[in-house]
Amino acid sequence: MDIRVIEQKQLVERYLLGRLTPPEAKFFERVVRGSPELADRIGLPDALRRTMRLLDDTGTEWREQAPRFWHQPWFVAGVAAAALAATVAAGVLWAGKRTIAASYQQLKSEVARGVLVAPARTALLDLRPARPGESPPSYAIGTRTAPTFAELRVAVGYVHASLFKVIVKRDDGTYWARFDNQLRDSNGDLRLAFNTAAFAAGTYDVEIDAVDLHGDVVPAGRLRLRIDPG
Repeated sequence: MDIRVIEQKQLVERYLLGRLTPPEAKFFERVVRGSPELADRIGLPDALRRTMRLLDDTGTEWREQAPRFWHQPWFVAGVAAAALAATVAAGVLWAGKRTIAASYQQLKSEVARGVLVAPARTALLDLRPARPGESPPSYAIGTRTAPTFAELRVAVGYVHASLFKVIVKRDDGTYWARFDNQLRDSNGDLRLAFNTAAFAAGTYDVEIDAVDLHGDVVPAGRLRLRIDPG
């Protein structure tokens, strides 16, 4: 390749403007490297200096143009990963909706049946509360999974009173129930009966107060009831 061909094809200008095809550009660079005197004759160094000066004046960086971001491998991989994540998320969402729907139907069925579960057995329990100042005894009266219809006979014959109030609290202090105006029977027992399904699993404090003729209450005894999980 001689200088006349280079000038006729305007290879220098086309090279600097990036208008040569990649094979043409590589061929031109190989010719210039192999003939340094040819580069001087065609004025390539001066052309490069003018181009660099022009780029500096316009604030344009002189470097190879980076591939479009959608041609970059990371972009393709990112799109694929996003599509996969969307597919997985859609599947999880669908499964979650099905689970929620099933739970909702189960909840509706439980509400229709009611809160209490039918007791699996009955039990008659004789309980002796601790007197004021004593440590209260603990009695297991059933399980949460197999409820018991428990009839409690609480011995309060030692108290000189006929009317009583009974308060039942969770061991954390949360009130569960209160029974007012309870009379003891001829044996000196208070009788309480309930389905243990009404209790959550845990320990309950039972406070027994005697009520005098003026309506004043006096602590008479304490005991604990325990509902096991099952």
